[in-house]
Formats: sequence, structure tokens, C-alpha cells
Amino acid sequence: MSQSQPNATQTPASSNPNHDALSTGAATFLAAGSLLRPDSQFRHVLLADDDTATRRIIARILETAGYHVTQSADGQAALEALRANPPDFLVTDWQMPGMDGLELCQAVRREPLEGYIYVMVATSKSETKDMVQAIAAGADNFFAKPIVPGELLARLLSATRILELERRLREMARSDPLTNLLNRRTFFAAFQHQWSATQRNGVPLSCVMIDVDFFKKINDTFGHPTGDSVLESLGRVLKERCRRNDSACRYGGEEFCLILPGADGADALNWAEHCRQTIAETPIVAKDGPLQVTVSLGVATRDASVQTQEQLLNRADQALLNAKRLGRNRAERFEE
Repeated sequence: MSQSQPNATQTPASSNPNHDALSTGAATFLAAGSLLRPDSQFRHVLLADDDTATRRIIARILETAGYHVTQSADGQAALEALRANPPDFLVTDWQMPGMDGLELCQAVRREPLEGYIYVMVATSKSETKDMVQAIAAGADNFFAKPIVPGELLARLLSATRILELERRLREMARSDPLTNLLNRRTFFAAFQHQWSATQRNGVPLSCVMIDVDFFKKINDTFGHPTGDSVLESLGRVLKERCRRNDSACRYGGEEFCLILPGADGADALNWAEHCRQTIAETPIVAKDGPLQVTVSLGVATRDASVQTQEQLLNRADQALLNAKRLGRNRAERFEE
């Protein structure tokens, strides 16, 4: 019995170079071991290239691997997209009309971005001097066209490790190592931002100062490791109670400070009272057994007479002192 012949109109997949690059190439590298970890937080790629076909090929490679891809047809459009929604990675062609890839690299490095963007330049240029020029312009990596799927995905995997390290270092620089709340420097930067934003939009702003009651006695009686456990526990409670735009910091020693944008005096006092109650009802797990801890809180809200952040902090601190004078384990609001 004769074997059936393939239809003359069918084209074997291997004869289509784009099919090989997209299906066979990407699938082979992904099957060997995922080049994007399922738990990776770095998935957003901004792709800048004036050639529609090249963008389509690269986008399919990346999307097959699990990345989210945003596309721009030139450098200026990519820069505007980056400002509106900063990506984790920028993959850009070198030669584009208007703003080329190297000019885009330079522009990205001038942007006041919170996180780092890993920049890769793709080009048909392949000499060492070209690579040096791209790196000097602000690129992190450089690879030649035509795109090899496995190479592109492997470079992104390597870039992910760098972004993870950068994020850890940034968090370490921003936070108090014991409580994981903001440190004072980062807190005051956030305070300045919220002060300006709420003032511009006519939104109320409140400040809460918190102090652990009889903390020295805790250290003297149970030791400093137990004192550290108390501060760690309070840090967790404050993080859990913070809303999206709230900022909390370890202000110093056993004292904490929070800013509550959008909260008027009644809202802030209600927040403080619930926080006080939660802390009082949450035993601290210590070496010698559960430990009950209380805090005193002072609340102040910006009004027409408050002109500076320092004045608002001072009022919250005065309210805190009043809470201590009145017996501790209570929340008091500043009253003139």
C-alpha cells in the first residue's frame, strides 16, 4: 500500500524561519527549564523598535515565556510610555527615527524613577566599539540581531537576578532593619510628598506619634532580645493597619510615627484608638512566654494654623505627652 503524499500547498514548519524562531526555538529553551520563574515579580518588558515585524517576533517570544510586553514604534513614544508606567525591562533597537536607541538610554537614565530599569540594546552592529558605545550611553546589555530566542530569554533571566538584588538593596536602604518600617530619611521624603499632594488637592492630613509604654522596664526585666521582639511585633501590627497611602516609620528607639493622608481629626483618632486596642490585645511572643504590651498615641491634624511638617509633628508629640500624663495606654488628640 502506497504512503500518502503531502499536499503540495503545505509548507513544512522547518522551512519558515520565523516559525522556527518562535515555536521550536522558544519552546526548546523553555522546556529545558523555565527562563521565567512563576514567582518572578519582574515581567513587564517595554519593547521599542520601528520595525513592526521585528516587534511582533520579539513580543511573541517574550509573551510565550510569560512576560507582559508593551510596544512602542520609536524612542520618544517609548520614553513617554516609560514615564506613564515604568517597566522592569527596556529592550530597544539602536537605529530608530527621531530619538534612537542610545538617545533613549541616555534619557531613561536621566529620569527620576523609583526603581531601576534594565536596558538591553538590540542591533545589527556587532563590533566591540559599538558595545562600548551602548554601555556608555546607559545600556546594561547589548546583543546582535537576528534575535535568538534562547539568548534573549537567558539574558532576561540574568537581568532578573540583578533587579532582585537592586530591589533588596533599595528596601534595605529604605527600611529599619528591626521593624521593616520606613527609616527616618525615607519617611520624611514620603512625608514631604504627601504634604504637598494633600495640600494641593485640599485633602486632610494627620500625624500619629506612638510610644511603647514602660519600654525601659521591659528591657530591664526581660532583656533586650525581648525588647526587640516587642518592636518587631509592633512593626507588623502597624504595617497591617496602614492603608495604601499611609507611611509608618520607626522614629527612634521605641517611638513610631505615621502620616495618614486623607484622614481628618476624627478619622485619625479613630484609627489610633483601634490601633491601641489591637496592640493591647495582641500578646508578644517572647522567650519567657507571652507578654502584654500597651502603647500611648498622640494625634494631630493639619489645619490653617499649621504651616510646616515640623509643626504637625510637634503637635502630635504634644498629644502623645498628654496621653502619657493621663495614664498611658490611650490615644489623645492635640487640642489648642
